[in-house]
Amino acid sequence: MLRYSLIIPHFNDSDRLERLLRTVPVGRLDLEVIVVDDCSPDQSVLDALKARWARVRWLSTRDNAGAGAARNVGLAHAQGEYLVFADADDEFIAGAFDVFDQHVGPDDDLVYFLAQAVQEVDGSRSNRADRMNALCTAYLEEPNESTLKRLKLGHGNPVAKVYSRRFIEKRGVRFEETRVSNDVAFNVLAAVQAEHVRAVPVAVYRVFRRAKSMTADPGPVAFLERVRGQARLAGALKSLGIEELPSATGWMLVSLAYGPLTAFRTWRICLRSELRTDISRIFQASRWRRFMQNRSADQAEKKSAD
Repeated sequence: MLRYSLIIPHFNDSDRLERLLRTVPVGRLDLEVIVVDDCSPDQSVLDALKARWARVRWLSTRDNAGAGAARNVGLAHAQGEYLVFADADDEFIAGAFDVFDQHVGPDDDLVYFLAQAVQEVDGSRSNRADRMNALCTAYLEEPNESTLKRLKLGHGNPVAKVYSRRFIEKRGVRFEETRVSNDVAFNVLAAVQAEHVRAVPVAVYRVFRRAKSMTADPGPVAFLERVRGQARLAGALKSLGIEELPSATGWMLVSLAYGPLTAFRTWRICLRSELRTDISRIFQASRWRRFMQNRSADQAEKKSAD
């Protein structure tokens, strides 16, 4: 029986994909590695990669529709007991699947692990994994309902996790097929429905900060799509009876930096959605201090990645 299905969406980045594959124990008989190509324009380069990695299961989307659509193709074909996700431009830390063997059990719906993050340009430390690691660490240090809730609602990245495939199939959770933020709803909606959740204080995955990645897109179109994604997520959470809905306040204020048209569209989306509009949050100085510090650090990293 297959123990793991590793699902990797890919688009036009065969060199980084091969870097990732070198960190995967593809020779394990209980592991299927599924790469779903999102209609890359240069298939000849991908054909050469397929020849070198014959043990990988190569699939494709019908049309170029983004990483969410590619992951859904992988989910439809996965046969392993557990689901593992990776982005084609990242890598696993040595021994990651041995760690999964040691810590993932038959009763687990979802197991969180830690991640490392580095700047691709020079290998220096990046802050890209800080938030998800902080959520895991807070729960590990104080395992209570409050820290678990924050972990479930705040960790919107599919990497450095192992999901029970049976649980995912039972809940019918799938990725949104949008260009940005297509993974947030999957991770949050699955997490809030998971009953058996654990966190393990071991790093298994390495995230790279690099120039021109989707997460680095600062434009108003990508910003608005993220806002719409949060609005859809808030509606889905409310339908599940979740009371702690995402806040609109930060999105509404940040939208002002994009000009009046984007701000108007953002406020309209937020006010028509189930997102919380807690005006009192605006006057929490410590919150905005942290926000500006994190934003400044992100902008500095993105500049250095160019």
